Amino acid sequence: MFKKFKVRDIVFLAVLAAVNTLFGGLAMPVMRSEIFGLQTLVTCLFYALFGTIAIMKVHKPGTLTLYGLFIGFPLLFMAPVMFFNNFIGGLIAEVITLAIFRKYDEGKAVATASSLWMILTVPLSLPFSIWFNGSSFEHFRTTAAWQTALICVGVIVLSVVGAVLGLKIAAELRKAGKLRPSEDD
Repeated sequence: MFKKFKVRDIVFLAVLAAVNTLFGGLAMPVMRSEIFGLQTLVTCLFYALFGTIAIMKVHKPGTLTLYGLFIGFPLLFMAPVMFFNNFIGGLIAEVITLAIFRKYDEGKAVATASSLWMILTVPLSLPFSIWFNGSSFEHFRTTAAWQTALICVGVIVLSVVGAVLGLKIAAELRKAGKLRPSEDD
């Protein structure tokens, strides 16, 4: 089941993670927001989209975890919570997806993994935020229940939309010969 990563797989994931991190900059205006989950809502579409493309290129168990690590590592220095959200969220999403589908052969498996990755970052941010800065639980408690529910639904919808768009973009890139899967897949 486990396949070795080649250098070109790792380079592809690192470059795509850098591009993804640039899109993550869209959340900068809301980074200090008191509204729980707003940062994830702003970025989840792009993260799910690029996560899908990463898995479509590198069809190996561990791809999403490695991708989350690459995205999270530069964020570790600015906001450790985001590192843990991306890395642990990717790991858990990958374990769940591979337990259900066994491998990334189907688009459903890829979309499930990248959608779950972003969806899981919302509940994961609560304990990690409490651990690192102690203020997030208060933010969560002071956010109106309807806002939290609306943000969670928005994250789910936008994550699924991002994953589906990622599948469509990856299919077009494959047709054009620009996104070939790794040779040993």
